[in-house]
Amino acid sequence: MNDAVQIATDGLLTNAGLAERPDFTLGLAAISPSTRAIVGPGGTADVEPRIMQVLVVLADAAGQVVTRETLFQRCWGGVYVGDDSLNRVVAAIRKLAGDIAGGSFEIETIPRTGYRLTQTISLPEGSAEDRPAATVSRRGLIASGAAAAAITGGAGLWWATRPRSDPRFDGLMAKGDEALRNGTAFENATIGANNNPSMIRLYQEAVQLEPDSARAWGLLGYFKSSANQDATAKDSARLVGEADTAIRRALELDPDEPNARVGMFLLQGTMYDWAARDRLLRGILATDPANLPAMLELMPLLQSAGLTRESWMWNERMLHAAPFTRVCLVVRALKLWIMGRVLEADNVIDRVRALWPDYTFAIYARFTIFALTGRPQAARALLDSKHALLADETRGKVLDALETRSRVAIDSAQLACLQVAQTSPPLANDVVMYLCALGLTDTAFDVTDGFLLWRGKMVSENQVNGKQIDDYSRRMTQWLFTPPVANMRADPRFPKLCDDFGLGAYWRSRGVKPDYLVYG
Repeated sequence: MNDAVQIATDGLLTNAGLAERPDFTLGLAAISPSTRAIVGPGGTADVEPRIMQVLVVLADAAGQVVTRETLFQRCWGGVYVGDDSLNRVVAAIRKLAGDIAGGSFEIETIPRTGYRLTQTISLPEGSAEDRPAATVSRRGLIASGAAAAAITGGAGLWWATRPRSDPRFDGLMAKGDEALRNGTAFENATIGANNNPSMIRLYQEAVQLEPDSARAWGLLGYFKSSANQDATAKDSARLVGEADTAIRRALELDPDEPNARVGMFLLQGTMYDWAARDRLLRGILATDPANLPAMLELMPLLQSAGLTRESWMWNERMLHAAPFTRVCLVVRALKLWIMGRVLEADNVIDRVRALWPDYTFAIYARFTIFALTGRPQAARALLDSKHALLADETRGKVLDALETRSRVAIDSAQLACLQVAQTSPPLANDVVMYLCALGLTDTAFDVTDGFLLWRGKMVSENQVNGKQIDDYSRRMTQWLFTPPVANMRADPRFPKLCDDFGLGAYWRSRGVKPDYLVYG
């Protein structure tokens, strides 16, 4: 008697059915049936519908054997097309498992019966990614508290592999784990960089109590490096020195300590080209596939390179591990908007704002989606609210121009945008989107050249903290691949801009194309 699972065969898994399927993980890979993409340590791959259909059906079986007849019924509609067709698809999945997922799942042949999908790399017991893929749903991602155990390589289980020590140290590490789990460790932060001083103080106390804890030193180095991203010129040298000391100590104790390696990436990453930064982060994730700090860097890097769908999958993976990480929930809404799914974006951002009404990043996202999807009046209501972050004159002028489309209003908005781009470089992201939405493509190119490449008519200088805008901010080019910037992407100057900034070489090195060339 074999253990082949009897899956219903009267339900053909169509392309439309794939589009309704939630993302899930297999070993080290994130699988997106709706976009037919697989992302793992080896990169990303877009697969043909039949391959994704067979992979999903095997994953649905949760480790049980699926007969060949079931696969033909569910994926070919019962039309017998010959064993060679199924053999070819299974061979393709096996190649993806090796090349993209690092061999972390495999397809086992059951002679004269069918196939069984198994995961060869297990995450800590109790983690969501250790459960059958078929049980994963978007609702489950939000509801599952057990998923959080996988954060930063099993952060919540760090104590299970070491002797019990000073209870004060254990308490501090548990407190830090909870902050990582619920996302508050990454508050007061831009995407990918954080300056939360409470986390620094927490791990400073921890290393004083346990000076031989590689993980405590690694997390201290990471948060010190993160704080440097937004530091003034006066504080930067001190923070770099302190971060370097903590990172070196962590790596002396454990050469593979992932948080220390992410901290080193923050200090040195911008010295490397796009492909090298990508490889560094994937190398960390290959040894610690659930490391949130590494994913928090890789996700925006991919978006900055115009790989929205691949970036989406890493963001969803973070939410799988830490469902209430607010920054990732807001990013989910922004990515839905970028992919043209505006109603879904509205739903997500409205739910986030209902949970956290005063969260400024959520307010920003709600304003941006309103303003740049033809709803300036709704965006204006946010300007008139109590949130001072958005209550500025420039955004008001942009809304006037978007609403009236008068020459006077557009000229006034353009002047205000240029002034902001010159004096507050991080806002150049928004300025380019606003200029493009107003049809001012040439001016948008001028701002982009000055902001990214220090050339042309305008070079931005940060007059708030007295230093030139740092390289880290310059690398965050997500805005180049948003809907309003489509007119720049359609311009003959855009490919050269991408080549000059290193994006073209990155795409070629990975053998990928940005989403706007693949999906339009």
